[in-house]
Amino acid sequence: MLESSETLRTGVKEDIVSANDEWAEYAHLVVLQGPGLGDFYFLNGAELVLGSDPFLADVVVRDVEVEPRHASIHQDQGSGAYVVRDLGTGEGTAVNDEPFGDSGERPLRDGDRLVIGDSVLEFSQGDPVKAQFHASLDRLINRDHLTGLLAKKRFDEEFEHRLDAAIAASKPLSVLMADIDNLKKINDRHGHLLGEFVVGTIGRIIGELHDGGERQATRFGGDEYQTILPGLDKAEAVAVAEEVRRRVDEYAFEHQGALTDPTLSIGVAAYPEDGATRNALTHAADEALYRAKRAGGNVVRE
Repeated sequence: MLESSETLRTGVKEDIVSANDEWAEYAHLVVLQGPGLGDFYFLNGAELVLGSDPFLADVVVRDVEVEPRHASIHQDQGSGAYVVRDLGTGEGTAVNDEPFGDSGERPLRDGDRLVIGDSVLEFSQGDPVKAQFHASLDRLINRDHLTGLLAKKRFDEEFEHRLDAAIAASKPLSVLMADIDNLKKINDRHGHLLGEFVVGTIGRIIGELHDGGERQATRFGGDEYQTILPGLDKAEAVAVAEEVRRRVDEYAFEHQGALTDPTLSIGVAAYPEDGATRNALTHAADEALYRAKRAGGNVVRE
């Protein structure tokens, strides 16, 4: 499957520095209209499924009018052109408001607009400046400036969408709530600039363990983080949480000559046993986090 937009935004092409030939190699889609406004996806030439189900689609379009597997897009090996194909599961797919007809597929040209459900995605190819602009805009809209994790509003939307998909597929989904144990002491001793560095660095450590697939993470508050792990049961989520805790505990936090040692407490909850709504699961994970804090910190509790 495609590395999701989150993977590609935070992985392969994270450092958007200048428009160069490397950018010209990648075609992309950007959502111009619909619930995922501003979402940005690099295309890698392979056949990718567009749809609403994060367990079935490579490019997840968060639109109730979009089918779980609605359309696919791939690069023709002969011509090099990208071709979109309607999968025949919904109301159909259109390019520039024109239906596909009997062939069921259409080649795409730079600037074409792909309509699926109530969403409109623009296809672009061969313009590195435009690709850089859309990727930068996507980051401004959807990313936390300090950690690079999803912005809270966008994360909440992803949480709702992926929980609905998990319920429909009878699959588990786990939630982590994490909090830095000793940030106030760090701020009091070294100043808030070092504290900000710690918050950002821990966010990036969490992001590394949520790189790819359906995992998502956000900065929940000043020094709290929340993550969702679709498809993972509670035992599997506890293992992820322990890895996050261990990496933070072992990381050398050094900034401008100052060295500090923050630790992280993490609470774990899971669907279905701890709730079936975003609020219920968040509350359950938060209660588990408080148990971790009361146990002395730098631990994982469920």
